[in-house]
Amino acid sequence: MQPSTGVNDDLYARALVLSDGRQRIAIITLDYLGFDFAYTETLLAAASKASGIPANCIMLNCSHTHSAPLTAPWGPWKEHRGKPYHKLLPERIAEVVLRATKQLQTAQLRYRREPTQVGFNRRFFNGEKIVMAPNPQGAVLPWVDVLSVERPDGKPIAVLFSHAAHPVIVHEASTLISADYPGFAVQSLKHARDKDTVFLFAQGCCGNINGFPLKGGIDAAAAAGRDLGQAVERALDRMEGENASKSLRVHSSELRLPLQNPPSAKECRSMMEKEKAVDRRQRFAELLAIAESGQTPTMRMPIRAFAIGDLCVLGMAHEPFAEYHRHVNEICPFAQNMVLGYTNGLECYVGTKKDYQLGDQGGYETSPRGAAFMFESRLPLAENCEALIQRALCQTMDALGHNR
Repeated sequence: MQPSTGVNDDLYARALVLSDGRQRIAIITLDYLGFDFAYTETLLAAASKASGIPANCIMLNCSHTHSAPLTAPWGPWKEHRGKPYHKLLPERIAEVVLRATKQLQTAQLRYRREPTQVGFNRRFFNGEKIVMAPNPQGAVLPWVDVLSVERPDGKPIAVLFSHAAHPVIVHEASTLISADYPGFAVQSLKHARDKDTVFLFAQGCCGNINGFPLKGGIDAAAAAGRDLGQAVERALDRMEGENASKSLRVHSSELRLPLQNPPSAKECRSMMEKEKAVDRRQRFAELLAIAESGQTPTMRMPIRAFAIGDLCVLGMAHEPFAEYHRHVNEICPFAQNMVLGYTNGLECYVGTKKDYQLGDQGGYETSPRGAAFMFESRLPLAENCEALIQRALCQTMDALGHNR
């Protein structure tokens, strides 16, 4: 992690507001890494107050670009709290959502899933443990979901598109601020289509997928964004028919997922004594406090879903693995679905049972001393969380389906 030395391309907040005359919903996309729950609630409250849309009818999705200011509760997060942009963002988001609300107009909706792939599964087993390297056999989501909101004459007002790949193509190859490939995809679409159309990128379930090439630099990110933009263009050109229903429905739930048990107090003290780095000693001290408390720690997991006619847009918090979107594909009763990660909060990775069962060999995303130790929870999710989340996703689909 390095301080920025300038701006290569601007970061944006964009909002799509839909209404069926009875229900209003908002999807807000931001070129940011992600936010903890406390700050997410501040942003949702600001958007709700400005627009009059209830907070439980708003999705706040971050692209997760790694070339933006640190806003997630990871690593040196405490040093970055209270920066000027933290005070600025609620005001800007309120302005964007209010502007979208004031510009409501009659529209028709069309959707298409178009094949494309920006990245690779990044969890490769080298015979001993999981390392971060391209895994050709690993789960990916090789498509882009595209929702076009159009005037009666067919001209797009807004286009929401989602793909699943970590925006880490610029990451560490440049110290310039950048929205990475999602931002370049939007730029290419505005150049090729219509600068007045609002193009919104929403990040999918990319917890185990990296944009390719990792740390390839700004030119490589621009090329990946161009390719993604061209896939969106193909989807727009090939769309047929119209969304069968104009109705909007909302369902929200929140799980309390168990975390893994901490090491024993004795083990924590031993690790503290051996550790020389001050920041890691502090993390071990926090693990010790958890161990001595005797409490089973948990993690919040909000799930929010919008039924937009025959399309289900489902948003999950944190960094879910690709397998969760594949699970929704299997159980979804709707004709189409769009599944988003990094929505309404980011405080951990969400792997699968088999990933957590690898323990210390589980790699950065799921091992006890990997990302979990860097996040403020200090512990990864428990093995049974996959089953709990799958059950909640099924219940969400049932709730929306029954309200048809």
